[in-house]
Order: sequence, then C-alpha cells, then structure tokens
Amino acid sequence: MVGVLLEHRPLFAAGSSSSSSSSSSSSSSLAHVLQPVFLLAWAWMSTVMMVSVLALCSWHRRRMQRRREAADLAAAIQLSINDHIVSIPPGILPAPPVRLESLHSSRGGRVSPAGIEVPNIKSIEDLKDHLSIGSIFRMKRDWLRRELSKGRDGGKAEPSLPRSERRLLQIVVRRDHVFQDSYLQFASISDDDLRNPLSVHFVGEVGRDDGGVTRDWYSVLSKEIFNPQYALFTLSAADDYTFQIKQNSGVNPDHLDFFQFIGTIVGKALLDGCLLDAHFTRLVYKRILDKPVTYHDMASVDVQFYKSLCWLLENKLEGMDLSLTFSVDKENFGAYEEVELKEKGKEMVVTEQNKREYVDLLASWRLKESVEPQFQALRTGLARVVDPILLQHFDENELEWLIGGLPTIDTADWRKNTVYKAGYSDTSECHVIRWFWQLIESWDQEMRARLLQFVTGTSKVPFPEGFKGLRGSEGLRSFHIVRVSDSTRLPQAHTCFNELILPDYDTYEELHNNLTTAIFETGNQFQLR
Repeated sequence: MVGVLLEHRPLFAAGSSSSSSSSSSSSSSLAHVLQPVFLLAWAWMSTVMMVSVLALCSWHRRRMQRRREAADLAAAIQLSINDHIVSIPPGILPAPPVRLESLHSSRGGRVSPAGIEVPNIKSIEDLKDHLSIGSIFRMKRDWLRRELSKGRDGGKAEPSLPRSERRLLQIVVRRDHVFQDSYLQFASISDDDLRNPLSVHFVGEVGRDDGGVTRDWYSVLSKEIFNPQYALFTLSAADDYTFQIKQNSGVNPDHLDFFQFIGTIVGKALLDGCLLDAHFTRLVYKRILDKPVTYHDMASVDVQFYKSLCWLLENKLEGMDLSLTFSVDKENFGAYEEVELKEKGKEMVVTEQNKREYVDLLASWRLKESVEPQFQALRTGLARVVDPILLQHFDENELEWLIGGLPTIDTADWRKNTVYKAGYSDTSECHVIRWFWQLIESWDQEMRARLLQFVTGTSKVPFPEGFKGLRGSEGLRSFHIVRVSDSTRLPQAHTCFNELILPDYDTYEELHNNLTTAIFETGNQFQLR
C-alpha cells in the first residue's frame, strides 16, 4: 500500500507542475492584454490633466492681466485726483425733458400732473395711418423715455428717487484705453446704479462734464468697439462702413463678456438720451430685437451666398444633381463639422418641393444659430438697463434711429436751426458766416461729422427732429456760433452748450485753415475752452 502511494507521488507532482505552468501562462497572457489598456488610460488621464493645467494657467494669466489693468487704472485715477484734475459739477444733472405730443383722451391717453395729455403705446399704434413716420417715431421714443423713467420694475414697486436727485455715476478713463477702462469699471456697477446720471472724466484732461464730456465719451467708446484687436465685429458684405458681429469672435476668450458690456452701453445710452457713433447692419438691429430673419437679410452678410440662395429659388431643380442635403459644414479655425438643419437632415436630399424650406433653414442657421451666443450676451447686457419688452414696439429702422440718430447730415437743416451770438448773423453782410456755410457745403459727410462732433461731442443728430432736436447739458440746445474779435486764435468749442467760438477772420482761406486745424489738432482732446 505504501509502495502504491509512493509510486503515485511522482504522478501527483508532475500534474501539479503542469497546472502551475498553465496558470502562469494565463496570467502572462492577461497581463499582455491589460498592459495597452493601462497605458491608454494613463495617456488619457495625462492628457486631461495637461489640458486642465493649461486652461487653468490661461485663466490665471487673464485674471492677473485684468488685475494689472485695474491697478493701472486705479493708479491713474488716484494721480488724476491728487493733481486736482477731476472736476465734478456742483449740481446734479437734470433729467432730460420729455416732450410729448398730446392726443385726445378718447385715444386712450392719460393726463399728466402738468396737464399735458400723455399717449400710451396702444393709442400711438392706432395713429399709424394718420401721421408721418417721423411723428409716430417721435411719440414712441417719448413713450419709451417715460417708461424708462419709471425704473426697471415699471414703477410697480416702491418708486426710486427721481433721476435728477440720484447721485452721479462717476467714470474716469484714459482716452487711449477707453474701452478697457470703461469695461473694468462697468463690471463692478450694479444694475440699479446704472440708472444714475453719468459724470465722465478723461485722465489728463481738464474738461468739466456738464453733459458734453459724457457725449464725447459715448462717441469715442462706440467707435472703439469696432477696433479689430478685439475681434468682435467685421465689416458688412454690402458696404465698407457698417459692421456685423464676427462669427469666430471666440478667438477672443473674453468676447462674450465684451458683448454683454456693449449691450449695457447701448442700454445706458438709450436711458441717457445720448447717441452712439455706431453703424451696425440692419440685421444686427433685428437680432437685438429678436425679430424673425429671412434669407434676404443674408445680403448684408455674404453677397455671393445670398445670390446662391436666390438662384436655388428661381431655378427648377428637376434633373439636377446638386448633392445638397439638409445639413451644412461648420468651419471652426480650419476644422469642419457637419451640422444638421433638421432631424435626420444628412439623409434628406434637397428637391424642388422642399427647396424653400432648405433656404429658410440654411439662412436661419447662418444668421442666427452661428452667432447666437454673441447676441444672447448683447441682449443680456442691454436688459441690465432697458427691459427688452419696451423695445418690441420698435422695428429695426426705429431702433437704428434710437441708437444712432440720422445717418446723414443735412446742411440746410443745420443752417436753418443755428443761432448766432455776439454780432454774427446769417446775412450777406456777415462775410464770416457766409464763408462758414460755403465751407460746410463743400465738405463731405465725414468732415461735417467731424465738425459736429468737435462742437457738440457727437457726430449724430436726433431723428426725426434733426438739428432742431440737438441737446445740451440742460435739455434742448440749438447749434450756436459765437463771434470773438481776436482773429489770431483758433476756433474753440463749448460742447456742453453746443457752441462754436468762431473768430472774425479776414479771409475765406484763413477760416478754412484755422477751422480744419482746430478740428484735427484739438478736437480729439477735451479741454476747457
């Protein structure tokens, strides 16, 4: 028995060795299989960590840059204050007067405490067929000003202080950094404080803001938003002076914050009754109002693409193999992504029967979806000051007039609504005034706008009043030309009062040279004049 057991021991040992070898082989195979998986997971985790670190470093650099900019601005402001340069007006800016055309009470208007009958928006809409476009717009604009004066809640809650009794919102900026300085300061202003009247000071300049410096700030800032370095806007495809939002503005990491800031400035300008020197395409105004767009709006964005859409609609597609589906290739810095215009759009071929739907969806995507984040940010900023519901009563043309005023300068209207002081008059005997208007007639629109900005702080005039509706620090204020006898000095301006101080020159050439010099050499700096 013992011998049998002994004889079996070698067999048992041999079997154990074979089993151990098999187990070792299986473990080795499993290790070979898992090793690439572990390597892949390690590489993925390393990539995620690297991207996260790079993103964190980029965020930290932007944050530190903003802190440095804010510190530089604070230092400049403190230096300006220490040098006694800042000049704050002793009184509070008065509220802009609201001039309303009275309507009969049967139209649904209400009577103000002053006895003036004030129309509501419904009564204004009822008169569309009876009054001119200018009259209707003026009434709607005055209605908007009255609604804005009630506060953000429409006066439903406890009423806030009247605008004339609110404290000044003081903004101090460097002229050559007006966009960044204004952006940094507005980022810390509450929605309620945005309703306070502005008092603007340019560092290093001694102008006192009775309204003229504020209008100058609006004009300079509104031009700066189109600066190519911010990559926010690009020129329209239809002309070389109107701007549209840039689709790939995301190249600027702060672009959405900047668009929100621009929307806030637009709302603040509407509240203050000031004009912006901004030339947007009609599409931008429609998108601000969130109104429907059509393929015709593509004409200002991409002329060739618009012509292609028109060709599709005007020609029969039977027998043509255009290889078009309800999808579009989205380009993003060299990379392309196919986007469906509707569910299962990649599988849906464009035919004669569905081409109109395709054109509408494609145009909507190009005009809306591709730049929707930018417009959402713009509208968010606008809503900080102006309730978007109030603007729904205006169309895109009227919104353009609200924001920018008249697109051209009518010299006949300008001359008709100019006031002369200290001996000047618009007669044949007054040679300086005769030469002045002769010079203005010879200038193009740009030069006229430069002169208007030199005197009033803005290159725009209100619509539909034109020069009759110019405003000064205390409300309506016509364009004034004031005579001085010293012909050795350059023309000067009091922008708060729309006054041109014009010396009594001896010749036309002297007037031309000195006025041009004053506009270009002193017109960009706000000084006490």
